[in-house]
Amino acid sequence: MKVTHRKYRWDRISFVGGTLMILIFSMVAWITPDSAAADEGVALQHPGETLSARDQLDVDPTQAIPEHPNQSEVRSEPAPESEAKNEEIKPCSCNRHVLKLPKNPYTDHQVAARNLPNSFFVKDKSEMEAGKRRGDLVPVHDGRGYHITALSHSYAVLLPEVQELLAEMGNAFADELEGTGSEGTRFRVTSLTRTERQQSRLGRRNYNAFNGTSTHSYGASFDIAYTDRPSNDSDCSAPTRAIQNVLRSFQKKGKILVIPEKSCMHITLRR
Repeated sequence: MKVTHRKYRWDRISFVGGTLMILIFSMVAWITPDSAAADEGVALQHPGETLSARDQLDVDPTQAIPEHPNQSEVRSEPAPESEAKNEEIKPCSCNRHVLKLPKNPYTDHQVAARNLPNSFFVKDKSEMEAGKRRGDLVPVHDGRGYHITALSHSYAVLLPEVQELLAEMGNAFADELEGTGSEGTRFRVTSLTRTERQQSRLGRRNYNAFNGTSTHSYGASFDIAYTDRPSNDSDCSAPTRAIQNVLRSFQKKGKILVIPEKSCMHITLRR
């Protein structure tokens, strides 16, 4: 039996194979989406920019987004020590329970107040303003050794001589504490000149006042209620001793009249 060998046309085979390859790649390109189309709808970001919580979550844009998406995983951290509140510095009291000084009769305070140069009864605010324009009353500001608290029932004005007395007492108090651990402590003035209306609004007329007239309404008196330390590094012993020494010295020299009250020390200038 004769065997016949078939001859293959490789040129035709190559042509057919190439055609098939082209068809296959064309179909793949048609079925597979373009990379640009695949990226369609993705928001572009500037380098370093971060998407908001709303952009990162697949939710309705009209719904509120919590500040922290995983709120249950957010834990509050304790505030650093630098942010903690400063330790409160408590004042040292100046009253009859702490300072032991002789009490001058209130009638003596009234006589002294009325006899001061240019002294007058401050009935209301308009009279007080008139007294300021005349120079009979002068503004009082913080000074060495003392400061004025926020006032609600009096005005920060005094007769000129009384303002000078306050400054002199402040310097004496500061000198007492200079070079000690309590240096920088100031005594706190809590009341100065009151109008008649302010006096009645206090809800407690001074039981020592004669006919309801207070020496505060003459610009002749002020009250010292506390000494304020710059820190808690020192206790109240030195400031308390210093303010007592100052008040006792001025009282003995006849410069002031004193009434130790329940909540403060009432001071009136004595000529």
